[in-house]
Amino acid sequence: MTDLKILLWWIFVWFTVICIGFCIGAYFRYRPKTGIDDEHDFVNKYEYFGQPIYDREGKLHGYELLLREFNQRKKCWQLPKDVADFPLSKVVYTIRQIDPQIINSIQMLALNMTVSQITDFRADYFFKWVRGVINNQQLTIEIDAADIRRASPFKRWRMRSLLKKLDHTVVKVTIEDVDSTQRTYAMLKSFLPYIDYLKFNINSFEKSPNHWIDITLAQWQRRAEKYGIVATVSKVEEPGQIQLADQLGIHLRQGYAYGQPDRVHVGGKPVKEK
Repeated sequence: MTDLKILLWWIFVWFTVICIGFCIGAYFRYRPKTGIDDEHDFVNKYEYFGQPIYDREGKLHGYELLLREFNQRKKCWQLPKDVADFPLSKVVYTIRQIDPQIINSIQMLALNMTVSQITDFRADYFFKWVRGVINNQQLTIEIDAADIRRASPFKRWRMRSLLKKLDHTVVKVTIEDVDSTQRTYAMLKSFLPYIDYLKFNINSFEKSPNHWIDITLAQWQRRAEKYGIVATVSKVEEPGQIQLADQLGIHLRQGYAYGQPDRVHVGGKPVKEK
């Protein structure tokens, strides 16, 4: 009888511990998070700008939404500082403000997301909502290579698992701001089977006496082609950079040479980024 009481006691203890563990896990999983659903001061301090993406023939292919911060002292919009996660609710609001004629004139709408956002359970619902708004246009999610570098090994594992399960006919995935270092290639190698685009920072592939290139853009292309990944370039500003993209047959380009970011606004004149 005593042995039965002890057994029941330990069953009760383990059941209690498991229940507490589930409660703690549920709290951290489902609690409101800054950058997911809490806006705080994002409403007045930050806005989204749309930057066009062109193809090799100079035809508009898509738009990327870029977060910008308003500098009160200089009275201009600039790249944000110390913003880890912008709220997905703000993205939802912004997409609603885009002129339907713009949406209908492009093939792709690209949205930036952080590793924390894309690994959150709400990301799947977010993808479905955006797909319903942009109709037949391709939704592309862009994740910064630097953000992946900062992520913990566990978060990288979760991200790979999510990308592996993702329906890539519905949502395409881009890793952006890819440079020419061996370190970046080693970090991204395990992600290559599960992404659709690599967006290269073209400035990282320009030769100079003070800049060492571990992996050339052509080498990156050959490795990307093994997985059917499409190469794109960003920050294209100079004629020489355009020529490099032409020589390598890179179809999609983005940068000031093709168009500056404009503030997304309906019913008024777009505001240029300073």
